[in-house]
Amino acid sequence: MRLLIVTQKVDRRDPILGFFHRWIEEFAKNCSSVIVIGQTVGEYHLPDNVTVLSLGKEIGAWRIIQIISYRWFLFKHRRYYDTIFVHMTPVWAVCAYKSLSGAPVHGRLYLWYEARGARWPLKIAIRLAKKVFSASPAGMPVPTSKSVVTGHGIDTEMFAIGGARDPHRIIAVGRVTASKQLHVIFGAFARLSQQYRLSVYGHAITAADRTLLRALESEDAMRGVAGRVEIGSVTNDEMASRMQQAVLFLHASRTGLDKALLEAMACGCLVVSCSEAARAVLPKECMTTPEGMADRAKTLLGLAPDEQDSMRRKLRDIVIRNHSLRELIRRLVAEMR
Repeated sequence: MRLLIVTQKVDRRDPILGFFHRWIEEFAKNCSSVIVIGQTVGEYHLPDNVTVLSLGKEIGAWRIIQIISYRWFLFKHRRYYDTIFVHMTPVWAVCAYKSLSGAPVHGRLYLWYEARGARWPLKIAIRLAKKVFSASPAGMPVPTSKSVVTGHGIDTEMFAIGGARDPHRIIAVGRVTASKQLHVIFGAFARLSQQYRLSVYGHAITAADRTLLRALESEDAMRGVAGRVEIGSVTNDEMASRMQQAVLFLHASRTGLDKALLEAMACGCLVVSCSEAARAVLPKECMTTPEGMADRAKTLLGLAPDEQDSMRRKLRDIVIRNHSLRELIRRLVAEMR
């Protein structure tokens, strides 16, 4: 298979999308050649059979310029790909409908989507795509017979149990945005013992996200947790070690199945979540409601060491069995063939 991938960002150090660099590496192992078109391109190191092209967002290219560049790339490289895989951005599937050569992409266009938004680009992209992949049923908000649920792709060699765990370090990971419900996590953490510390690893992307971040950092939001919470960002490469060091991962997202949740499980973090999407993967001992998060966290933190170790192995085994990166890419390639 000669694959063309369209994605938001190619940057191994990006705190949110850096994981996709590993996806590209795995695709390269399973395809004769891979062309990657990224809206933004940063640092990467990929096999020789991978070509990376940028739409110029990193230098401030206007959206119309990105669209023109995209259409040109599709035409220029049309002899070097036979399958198109669009990752998380349905609008690029719509824009790929007919290349400058006039050849429709029906029968060779595939979409990956794991989110709650169901705006018009997704609805049109579903009509154009042969199959629509998602990590969980909750990740595909538009009912379609083209839906294929595959599980996530977690690098379980990178995200593994290891290192010294800080018994008082709790973490939360994800984009700083309203759907992640960080206020629920702050409220639960405020009810835990003063000996615990919370690290929130996230990134504010939009203006609304930045407003939310300022609100979270305000004096009122920090009341009850002052001096015990840090909010920052780390690279994808650094995230594994932070998860390996933490004793507990708090999760309250209203989105689809969060990749960060599975990464924490793979690293042996104890997990407490009130996310409906997480219910399909987590043991009942790890599920809760927003109001019950603090009590469930106290229960897990109060387990005997051997009971905690047993839970850690159980959580990691779930990821290895159902959400391995290697198996995900093999399945995607098989489905597209």
